[in-house]
Amino acid sequence: MPKALTDSVVKTLKPERGAIDWREVSDGGCRGLRLRLSPTGEKVWALKVTVNGKRVRHTLGAYPALSLSDARERVREYSAQARGGAAPEEIDARKRAEVMTLADAHSEYVDAVRKVLRASTVALKEGLFSTHIKPVVGNRLIRLVRRADVVEIVGAVAAKGFHTQANRVYSEVMALLRWCEAKGYVEGVPSIRKKDMRHHGAAQEQPRSRTLTDTELSTLWTLTGNIGSLTGDFLRLLILTGQRRDEVRCMRWDEVNLNEAVWTVPASRYKTGVDHVVPLSAEALAILKARHDEGATGYVLAGRGDGKAFAGQASAMRRLRVKMKGKSFSLHDIRRTVRTGLSRLGVDEVTAEKVIGHMPQGIVKVYDVHDRLAERRAALELWAKHLNQLVSAGAARNVVPMRREG
Repeated sequence: MPKALTDSVVKTLKPERGAIDWREVSDGGCRGLRLRLSPTGEKVWALKVTVNGKRVRHTLGAYPALSLSDARERVREYSAQARGGAAPEEIDARKRAEVMTLADAHSEYVDAVRKVLRASTVALKEGLFSTHIKPVVGNRLIRLVRRADVVEIVGAVAAKGFHTQANRVYSEVMALLRWCEAKGYVEGVPSIRKKDMRHHGAAQEQPRSRTLTDTELSTLWTLTGNIGSLTGDFLRLLILTGQRRDEVRCMRWDEVNLNEAVWTVPASRYKTGVDHVVPLSAEALAILKARHDEGATGYVLAGRGDGKAFAGQASAMRRLRVKMKGKSFSLHDIRRTVRTGLSRLGVDEVTAEKVIGHMPQGIVKVYDVHDRLAERRAALELWAKHLNQLVSAGAARNVVPMRREG
């Protein structure tokens, strides 16, 4: 039978000389309480308790921040509730939920999903919460959130005329509440379906189908020659490669092989989580060569300030919409235009999908691992040739030549 620990004993305990593993000392004065001692002298209280027939360990806290008497009190509380089937983690979650606000919960939720989601997705979640949710119910206790609160949040966004955004806000709130339920912070999630939110102003999102016409594409190319070389090159590379906005914007020199005329977007910043090789047409290669200096490092499209990527896309789009007489399109519409244009030019579906980095699905994904690099290069050269023809046809409108001398 171990002896009961005392404050003086705990205070003077030291690791054994040459110890490389943690040492554990049982407290004879409190069943289940352990003091763990690290090789460097750290002291941490832990509990061993049986829950539903299973022996579990739970860390209580570090000494001296958590005293011997407080540690014993917590063990008695955990042990009592363990007899009713409650695990220590559940008890901790309930305690935290007693004082946890919606803002507290969302901060913890974002930290948890940050490891598995793209940075842009995390930023979207943070933006939705700080703009639309926090001002309405950010200080509400998470355990008190009800169906009416969800309706209030969504309705407030819809009242501003942001009906599609209201739909996204609903999804974010429900994702947060379901995560809280899984963590044990709430018992159940308000029963409210997405389609019910339409009665409160949320609009179902419709997939965009906007593509630029040949005339619009030709006009856009023309304008890229008079909007600044950095912005112009950004837009032209989008048009020539069909890649996503941030993939082009954050392109780095160590991803580009000018000799092989390829650009490899690393898995770490690609949506599919695998490297994506983009063959560079002669026109795209000319843009990169014109920007390249011997020994160049960092971002290809370097923005203002050291070590920062180009960030003027929003300003560029505002100016372009004015110059194009209010014709509305997004940067992602350019990507859709490229994909649609490849089909119009007779490029087969598999190659066209690989050009824009879409992964094959189903059984094809398992058995067809051919990268089609040669076919993708031919497709992008064909696309560049098509663009050149559009530009030439618009020469009467002072369209600048596509190809740049490197």
